[in-house]
Amino acid sequence: MDRSIYTALNSMNILRDNKSVTAQNLANINVTGFQKDIQINFESVYLDRDKGIDPRVMALQDIGGFDPSPGPTQPTGASLDLAIDGSGYFIVKPVSGKLALSRRGDLTVSADGTLRDGTGTQLLSVDLEPITIPPYRKISISGDGIINIEPLNAPEGQIVRVGQLATTTGSEVPLAKSTDGFVRTINGTIPEPDNRIRLLSGFLEGSNVKSVDELVTGIDQSRAYEINVKFISTAREIDEASASLMRMPS
Repeated sequence: MDRSIYTALNSMNILRDNKSVTAQNLANINVTGFQKDIQINFESVYLDRDKGIDPRVMALQDIGGFDPSPGPTQPTGASLDLAIDGSGYFIVKPVSGKLALSRRGDLTVSADGTLRDGTGTQLLSVDLEPITIPPYRKISISGDGIINIEPLNAPEGQIVRVGQLATTTGSEVPLAKSTDGFVRTINGTIPEPDNRIRLLSGFLEGSNVKSVDELVTGIDQSRAYEINVKFISTAREIDEASASLMRMPS
């Protein structure tokens, strides 16, 4: 009987982890450029039945990942709002941690003059250096990431190129989310900038999380968890009944 309980407990542990993933996705449904986490897949597997040994069913788990598909884009009209058209990433430097990839394009010029997104993460140039924006009257970012400004004290109409955003279409090495929520390759590095993606100025990309799908998934997970709890309770009752029969006088 302990075997069946162990199987149920193993399934419950995986369901618990998946409920955390669902909660994480729902919490980030309104976060710019968020790419949803994919739950751990698991299936029932029978152990080898050599020599007539009764098989034990185990829950085999497959490590989850993230969904790289683009989220919906919304027009904002703001010159510092950018959305990536199709697949690809900005190359960024988080406040703490190694260089990473991001699709978040709600840009601002910070107090120190560097270009950052809504989380304070620095966006990097094609030389993988922070981009400093001088005081300006107007600013524009082209589809290939070139940043032009009209300096504050320059003659009207004078345009100065400040730099170019580093972007990449991805890597031959598979990508994964790190524990800090940023995307890197599975070996912790980032691909070289290739600047082949197209940027949409005046647009923002929303989260690719679909709330209805996550809510339905959450309900299914709760039901599956309850079934396993009931299974353990039933196994206990059977075990107690069996022990009671063994204690009966002959």
